[in-house]
Amino acid sequence: MKDDTLMNIRPTIDQEREGRLESLGWIVTKIVHEVRNPLGSIELITSLLRKELNDDADKKRLIDHVICSVKNIDTILSNLLHFTRTPKPNLKMNNAEIMLQKCLEVVSYNILKNNIKVIQKIDPDIWINCDEILIRQVFVNMFVNSLQAMKAGGVLTIETIKRFPDMDVDIHITDTGCGIPAELSERIFDPFFTTSEKGTGLGLTIVHNILKVHGGNIKVQSKEGEGTKFTIKFPAVKQSAEDEL
Repeated sequence: MKDDTLMNIRPTIDQEREGRLESLGWIVTKIVHEVRNPLGSIELITSLLRKELNDDADKKRLIDHVICSVKNIDTILSNLLHFTRTPKPNLKMNNAEIMLQKCLEVVSYNILKNNIKVIQKIDPDIWINCDEILIRQVFVNMFVNSLQAMKAGGVLTIETIKRFPDMDVDIHITDTGCGIPAELSERIFDPFFTTSEKGTGLGLTIVHNILKVHGGNIKVQSKEGEGTKFTIKFPAVKQSAEDEL
């Protein structure tokens, strides 16, 4: 009788949990929508102001700081949305180099501010069957994570590799930052776990979840005080967009 009671209670607990998560997702979506409306106006106005500054480099730097902050807020909002939803990718063939360049542009202000050297070893003919918006979210989160680890300058290396003969694609993102203590390396993908004072602890969780629905995965190698290397693996893809024709 006791076992039967527990079996009856368990579905009720699961249903209540799912209901709470659904309600949380609705609330988060509403908040994100309300915040993004004025945020979009701020980005538009600051971009227009920047064009009017002409050769005033000091004021342009201030505007760049505002634009960068807006983009960082938007990244946090996207993380919240992805955390409360199961990603449903709209798969299309996307060029890896183009996506990576767009994501580097998002964090370009922080790269300059932190005196980061960027080394790119990117094959221009690597294509990934993915949801571009979701995978760009992955790359931005990875870059932000690396930049936060290199507050006093450093080197960010981005490398793409085709794995023959299976044609899997590896993307290595390596930094020369503070590294991750060995005892914490297994926890970095846990929700809300972070070693950064400014981090939310959601970025790497989002990365893991997005890659999972794409059939990919992510691995980390790190040494405290020396840096961290993340390897993002995507399943086999066609060599170029011409294969789609």
